[in-house]
Amino acid sequence: MAISKILHMNPYKKSMHLHLRQGLQYITKPEKTENGFYTGAVNCTVENAYSSMISTKEMYGKTDKRQAYHLIISFEKNETDADTAFEIAKEFCEKYLAENYEAVYSVHNDTEHIHCHVIWNSVRFSDGYKYRYEKGDWERYIQPLVNEICQKHGLNTLDLQRKKESDMMSLTFSKDKEWDEYKDGPFVWNEQIKKDVDECIIAATDFDMFIQLLEEKDYQVKHGKNIAVKPNGMQRFRRLKTLGDDYTEDRIKQRISNKSFSKNNLAKVYGHPTIKSHRGKIKKRKLTGLQKQYFALLYRLGKIKKSSYSNNYKYRQDIRKLDFLQRQYLFLSRYDIKKADDIAKVQEHIRAKIKTTNTAIKVLKTENEKYQDIYNAVRTINKEKQAATFYKLGDKTFWKQNEQLEVAKQVLKNAGITFDEAKKLEMHYSSLILEGENEIKQMKKDIRTSYGLIKDIEYRKELAIKEREKEQQKQNISNEKEEQKQSVKKK
Repeated sequence: MAISKILHMNPYKKSMHLHLRQGLQYITKPEKTENGFYTGAVNCTVENAYSSMISTKEMYGKTDKRQAYHLIISFEKNETDADTAFEIAKEFCEKYLAENYEAVYSVHNDTEHIHCHVIWNSVRFSDGYKYRYEKGDWERYIQPLVNEICQKHGLNTLDLQRKKESDMMSLTFSKDKEWDEYKDGPFVWNEQIKKDVDECIIAATDFDMFIQLLEEKDYQVKHGKNIAVKPNGMQRFRRLKTLGDDYTEDRIKQRISNKSFSKNNLAKVYGHPTIKSHRGKIKKRKLTGLQKQYFALLYRLGKIKKSSYSNNYKYRQDIRKLDFLQRQYLFLSRYDIKKADDIAKVQEHIRAKIKTTNTAIKVLKTENEKYQDIYNAVRTINKEKQAATFYKLGDKTFWKQNEQLEVAKQVLKNAGITFDEAKKLEMHYSSLILEGENEIKQMKKDIRTSYGLIKDIEYRKELAIKEREKEQQKQNISNEKEEQKQSVKKK
């Protein structure tokens, strides 16, 4: 009896498409699929599935939110063989997805329970609409189609009338650990944990500091026979030794001790939080997760108190008015405006200059784009030079970083430019572009100020007219009274 389970692949906070990429890598693993024999795809190839799905998302401007869907079809022990399971997965894709979606399917036969995987894009390549999984779709469409295909191949089917969906979900994975493996499995977390551990090894001077740095990255650390860690968001602890030989406790200690110069460079790598004064204001450095917790604890204990609110709100209106008048004065001085009629001419001049500056910025950006490979090489060298140094000292864990560093150096060599020259080149273009953009910002502010001046002048004219009308009315009333007095005297 085949039972299906659908999973939603949502965007990852640091990398939008991480779960999609790693999910595709996981279901097509050679060791699980007989070296790729039990893998297939519709509307794409297994090799280009990820790039094809991303291209579809970009084409329709739908790269955010839900990335894909992952269907797992599980069979009972010894119920079927890998070939039949593969045909079932293939037929499901052809009937349910082939007209609209890129999809990859596979069969894992490395466990007692053979199971199929299907991952399909959330965006339809045909018209750009997104797949919407609604409550009840599993019962109405997905499992009935699985039943239909299984019946064709002579397998037992699930009686949907006798079981509720919730019951079936628990039944599906009571014996099969596939769901837990996916949700909390190595293909989701291993690379991230390795990356964080490597960074902590680089920064640490001893093992205790290594643990401290991990904890500051919001890791829970459990000591025992084997050290285990649990990053924020992960359901279970992961033993570091399962990540590979370079991540056992003894090996980590060895990698830390091999950094002979780490103590001398400690201040550069791991400094203490500082407080800087900026224009009379105290600006706090961003706190880590651990520091935030400690700060909150101090506040709850009453060691830190909130500062009282200022009374500046009483004078806010006056301050705004003063600032507005100051901007108007600077505008009049900057453009040497003598009379109101000059403002319109200045506006025309500013608009023309904005247009010219925008054109110049576009030219600079086009020229700058030619050197992006050089700039990327500079950033790679800056990022990987320390790891590459550790590789040269004998830590082969960083072979990839060293390789990336060498490739980046070759890019600079081929371009005939040194590292310092490349940095100066990027700084040169960046400063020119930034200068132009800041100039445009100022000119746009001047335009807004000019409109404010025109409104202010018009308001003052209207006010003057009203004052003259009032004075005229007063004069008319006074004249009428005087005429009345004169007429009374004559009588």
